[in-house]
Amino acid sequence: MRFLSLPDELLIEILSRLPAQAIASSLSSCRALHAQSAAVWQAACSRRWPQWAAIAAEPGAQWRRQYELLSLREAEAGCLPSVAAIRKVQKSVTERHRSILTEWLCEVSFDWDLDSTVVFKAVAYLDHYLSTHAVEQLSRFQLLGLACLRAAMGDARKPAALDEHAKKMDPANFAYISDDTYTADEVEAQTQVIVGLVPEHLKRSPNTKMFLRSFWYRATLKEVVHADEMHIYTLASFFVQLALLDTACSGYAPSLLAAAALSVSLEAYGKQPWPVVLQQFGSYLPAELEPVKRRLADLQATQAAEQLRPIWRGLHEQHSYPEYEAEWRRAILIFSCASRAHLAPPPSGCDGTAAQGSSAVPSSGSAGTDSPAAPAPQDTATPMLVD
Repeated sequence: MRFLSLPDELLIEILSRLPAQAIASSLSSCRALHAQSAAVWQAACSRRWPQWAAIAAEPGAQWRRQYELLSLREAEAGCLPSVAAIRKVQKSVTERHRSILTEWLCEVSFDWDLDSTVVFKAVAYLDHYLSTHAVEQLSRFQLLGLACLRAAMGDARKPAALDEHAKKMDPANFAYISDDTYTADEVEAQTQVIVGLVPEHLKRSPNTKMFLRSFWYRATLKEVVHADEMHIYTLASFFVQLALLDTACSGYAPSLLAAAALSVSLEAYGKQPWPVVLQQFGSYLPAELEPVKRRLADLQATQAAEQLRPIWRGLHEQHSYPEYEAEWRRAILIFSCASRAHLAPPPSGCDGTAAQGSSAVPSSGSAGTDSPAAPAPQDTATPMLVD
């Protein structure tokens, strides 16, 4: 009772210094403190992340949500592989080999109709392994990729589809797609190595596609975009998957990559690249995204992705949004070949395709493929609206 008799300013100051769980417990267990909830979370945010006060203080800020988002960003850093370590540890496996393997894993995920987040989890497991264990024989590298995918599928399984999932998880299926280069027993053994190696915090950590879904949900909720403007979300999804092929991108926080990819896509279609409502939700300033956006633009200009691009193009050539025909044609152009040409935002009053001087979609024989300098890579549950 003496504690509750303290001045409000002192109560807020004391509570804001507690760990998050203790703050939440105190505020929920005492009706007298509940009125101070927003002020306590605001003080906690300002104390722990003073540089974010200006963003979170915008109208409509939800301070507890802001605290949770900033805490999640801190946790991401502990899940990132060391790009420098990968480059130092691996002697037989080059970055080109990794790019080929990750592109193939993306193909498998499409062929097997897996949830699109699974391949991101699999590549995170792969990079964790590569940063700590040398692959002595290049001939075993594909086996490692298969094991990472299988482990990721196991961690992402949903109870409602256990029977179907069990069939896909059969190690014989993985041996088969390797053209029987490996046996089912080898797949099972390597999977167990990965399962034992990957730390629990990495298994639970949200990946880039999860963050992108969450940012898109926020963008539609706050009317940054209309829900039917799926060309914007789809282009951002392409960019984050293209980034899987790039070793350097594995050193960037998943939330940062997702935010940058959505920003590139918004800008490409003449939208405000990173409005305040997304700054609040994502806790990134526009300036922080710019180096990552340049990296993604460079990948679009240089990454042939000769297997991945045709998949994306084939999936989205026949869409169900006739009111956005020009915008979808432009997305298909970006999917179809490695080029920077169609990323520039359209001139005011022009649609994206007209701005490029052509509305034709390249023939299927076009160079490239279909279906996404960043800050130095670090060494160190969101709504699911769309796929």
